[in-house]
Amino acid sequence: MSESSVAIDLDSLITLAAGGRIDELEAGWNDAIESQPSARKLISVVNALAREHRGRAAPLLNTALEAYQAAKAHGDAIDVIRALVPLGSRNAELGEAYEQAVRAAHKGEEWLDLFAELSGLGGDDDVEDIIDRFDRLAGLLPGRVVYHRSGWGEGLVLRIRMSDQSMVVRFREDGMERDMPFTTGLDVLTSLDPEDLRARLLTDIDGLKEQAESAPALLVRAVVEVSRGKAASKDVKNWLEGPVIEKRSWASWWKKAKTAAVHDPYLRVDNPSRPVFELRKVPLSAVQELGEAVARTNDLKGVLDVVRGPLTLDPSPEMMAALLGHLGTALDEAGEMGLVVSGKEISARLEALMLLVRHEARPVEDLCKLLDGLVTEKRRFFDVVEHLSGAGARRESLDAFIKARPELWSDDVLDDLGRMPAPLLTAVAGRLVESGRGPALANRFHIFLISPSKQPIAVLRLAREFGDGLFEGIEEAPAHIEVVMGLLHLAETQAPKASRGDKPAKEVMRELGDVLLRRKGGLLAAFVDQAPRPSLEAAVSLLARCSGMPDEIDTEVHRLVENRFPGLVPRDEIPFWETGGIYCTHAGLARRNKEYRVLIDEKIPENSETIGKAASYGDLSENFEWTSAIEQQRQLTEKAAAMEAELKVAQAIEDQELPEGIVVPGSRVTYKEGGKSKTITILGPWDLVDGVISYLAPVAAGMLGAQVGETATLKLPSGDVDVEILKIEAVVESTADPSADD
Repeated sequence: MSESSVAIDLDSLITLAAGGRIDELEAGWNDAIESQPSARKLISVVNALAREHRGRAAPLLNTALEAYQAAKAHGDAIDVIRALVPLGSRNAELGEAYEQAVRAAHKGEEWLDLFAELSGLGGDDDVEDIIDRFDRLAGLLPGRVVYHRSGWGEGLVLRIRMSDQSMVVRFREDGMERDMPFTTGLDVLTSLDPEDLRARLLTDIDGLKEQAESAPALLVRAVVEVSRGKAASKDVKNWLEGPVIEKRSWASWWKKAKTAAVHDPYLRVDNPSRPVFELRKVPLSAVQELGEAVARTNDLKGVLDVVRGPLTLDPSPEMMAALLGHLGTALDEAGEMGLVVSGKEISARLEALMLLVRHEARPVEDLCKLLDGLVTEKRRFFDVVEHLSGAGARRESLDAFIKARPELWSDDVLDDLGRMPAPLLTAVAGRLVESGRGPALANRFHIFLISPSKQPIAVLRLAREFGDGLFEGIEEAPAHIEVVMGLLHLAETQAPKASRGDKPAKEVMRELGDVLLRRKGGLLAAFVDQAPRPSLEAAVSLLARCSGMPDEIDTEVHRLVENRFPGLVPRDEIPFWETGGIYCTHAGLARRNKEYRVLIDEKIPENSETIGKAASYGDLSENFEWTSAIEQQRQLTEKAAAMEAELKVAQAIEDQELPEGIVVPGSRVTYKEGGKSKTITILGPWDLVDGVISYLAPVAAGMLGAQVGETATLKLPSGDVDVEILKIEAVVESTADPSADD
């Protein structure tokens, strides 16, 4: 039997003894003896017997004595004899047993014969007197701690001199060493138990410090024991601050120790905020202790704090039933939750119900129903789960929410992607792709990349998932170049803040470096390998103008770029088409704005009417018209959100300074490919008519910045193609003032 299980059994025996359940106690006593616990633990059981049952103590102890004698556990036998003497067992047979145990336990010690003589061991004196004298003499041996009753306090016995029957003691109070005959020591010194706090302060400081960290409640209990069974926080501080706990660490340690001591089964506490601890004669059982802890709470959250930890420790069936019972009662008493409640109240109710569902004390349908009720027009999914205590709880709530709203859950979470913490965002992204909503997720990713500093957590986490292949096979997914340029633009805003010590920015830069450089697959390496020269020039130029950029990113970009384009030098100014905006002609912008207004003012309102009409047809679970209208609503709202985000960063090509002699948006380019001459017009993504190509398309992007006579490499899906620039014509007239920036 393990030591921990023995301790649990003995605590149960103490409860039986205190409750007067003698028959059960005697049955358990024999089982306990077989496990060979220390005699002191068995004696603590006998000490718990009520007064009317004290007569049953001696037979129990005699049984234990016989077992220890048979096992030649002489020290335990001595402890049992000491406990038997006050019960009236002072006969010669007990004295003989004591002498045999003492001589066997201390065989070969130089002081044994002297102490036997001074104590009267084996003589005709009263057994109690013999034991008392011998114990006091044994307490004067080297290494033992004694207490001087006349004012010198605690002292450590350093050595004994058999020649003159004396000892040397160093006292803690003044540090002085004093010689003292054994006979004088018997009169003025009291030997302290080695486990007594006063003794350990002299012999076991390291052990006390270790216990302060691993079991602070036991240390508080030790203070209560030396304080005659009752101690306030100031008493604990007086004993421990300095020798055991450093002054600078006292506040944080006491906060932890106070909480632990409140739950110690041997301590009763008054006023937990400024506690006074009293030593219990009988420890509470684990279930009783739980009940007291729950009674001290004020609300559902308090009960959660009490039961959450024990539920993870594989409790016994009895304890499990008590834990779930208290939690279920507290949840029911919390009552029906309305719409106007705090986030913490919502979280407590959700966590309590999740724990009950996890341990099969409530059906999962209850959790689904609660989530469905909380997610209303006034409160979204993330508003509900925001204050949950951990990532695991949020993921669990997501699973229940999906089960509660199998058709509608994705609409709700898509709108909140930018607010979610990274672990929840990862779970949501995976579930969206699994459910066929990958295109909608990709659309949001596009929007985030337009202004990455607005949603840095979302950009970083989705970029991480991009590198891990989550978006593979999704046509709407952003290109590799777009993702990395978005990350570099994010670094441009966050690196200066991080270099000034801004903690959130430093965390963003740490994560960003991991995504770019250390993640499997290497986003940065693949970017440099795939991007056209102008994009790489833009990246190098961005690094050059960004203060605080980590050396590892800066160095790696330059190394990779130099390997591909030796001698590439960043331009003085980054081309306008590489700054992250969207560029179209005035006509293209007007066309896009008109499309957006038609969507907002006509199509979405018409769809809302269709949904309302379809809902009037009856059962929604078999209503094809309603399902179809809801799906159309998803598409329309997602398209509107994307268009709005794009229009916010859109600018007219005519408003930009258009350099002459190079390919820019607004150019008509004639080039030679494979011996054939071709001509294209390069404008914006909303200018597409016959013969016009967006500057974002691979064919056009590979030519941007090139001059007549140069060879440009086009990165096409079918492979790299080299073309020669033959002619460049301007088809858009710039209205920008070149001196405006001077």
